[in-house]
Amino acid sequence: MKTAVIIGAGNIGRGFIGQIMSEAGYDVCFIDVSEPVVNALNERREYPLEIVYTGGSDKKIIKNVRAVNGNDHAAAAREIADCDICVTCVGAKAIKFIIPNFVAGVKLRYSEGKSPINLLICENLMDADKYIHSLLESELTPEELDFVGLVETSVGRMVPVPDKALLEIDPLLVRAEAYPVLPCDRDAFKGEVPEIKNVIPVSPFRFIIERKLYIHNMGHAVCAYLGMYKGYTYICEAIADPEIRVIVREALTASAVALSKKYSKPMDEILLHTEDLIRRFGNTSLGDTCERVGADVPRKLAKSDRLTGGSLSVIDMGGHPVYIAIGAGAALYKHAPEGDARAAFCELTGVEGGEYVDNALCFYEMLKSGASLSDIIAEADRKLTALYPTVV
Repeated sequence: MKTAVIIGAGNIGRGFIGQIMSEAGYDVCFIDVSEPVVNALNERREYPLEIVYTGGSDKKIIKNVRAVNGNDHAAAAREIADCDICVTCVGAKAIKFIIPNFVAGVKLRYSEGKSPINLLICENLMDADKYIHSLLESELTPEELDFVGLVETSVGRMVPVPDKALLEIDPLLVRAEAYPVLPCDRDAFKGEVPEIKNVIPVSPFRFIIERKLYIHNMGHAVCAYLGMYKGYTYICEAIADPEIRVIVREALTASAVALSKKYSKPMDEILLHTEDLIRRFGNTSLGDTCERVGADVPRKLAKSDRLTGGSLSVIDMGGHPVYIAIGAGAALYKHAPEGDARAAFCELTGVEGGEYVDNALCFYEMLKSGASLSDIIAEADRKLTALYPTVV
């Protein structure tokens, strides 16, 4: 049986990648530093995954799984050296901590004359392959580094943090939506591209990466920050609010138009994707919170990330990201409700001025003054009418 090593046995690791690899016939070995999770996986050799949708759920048992503690460096390196495919899904901030075990595994594998290793990168981070490459450069020889395929993926499945009460019943239980597909960068593989059900190699891959970050993640963030502003706990509550839904849809449409132009992709296909996302955000059984989706504001306002990166993408293609700027203003309001807003926003985004900054700060001030979202929508429409005075 082929082996898949998954570095990270958290929400995405168990809630998505573990299912894909197990159902494709792989022996799945998780590497994680959570001793209770590692011990439970080794005792049971399976875990429950609940696929939830509005009005119901289906329970799956994911089999052929085991685990190694990431603090056992020799054991972790051995698994990486012997595996057929390796995956990382630890979260962007934790990537640097997994590098020593991965380096040790690569060196061992190279010294034993095995085939090249492909690392599927399942992280919500723009240019994650370049970042990991920069971490590996000083640790591997040029020959060893050339032995590694750094394969970006686009994780579209939403897997929220499990409810604490459910974890007390079963610490391995994960809940996730049904979305089954993992696109990946065909051109980044070393050697043969493996055939794994629901892992879809795509070339060129940049469109998929930007669609995920500037449509899915951006829309999710706008929904979360406006949901918090209106006092909602869950994403499904926020997207059900007609005013938030209008703002999210307008933001998604602006980004969709830009990506359609940039990559010469059919607009109707991208709009179908945006409408599907809005429906998926409304999954009442998922229990995803606005607080979780809106966490880490500095990263989400960073220049290459969802709100600012998405806005700059729209501007680059001749558009006006007025509705995305509402989300950015709401993010700033959550992060820094007092003080010099312009200085804080420019520092967070790396953008010194221009329409995006001006609009985001305008909406920030409106939110700070307690404006209704209907007033904010009216102001956004006024701005767009001034930009597009006549449409023939």
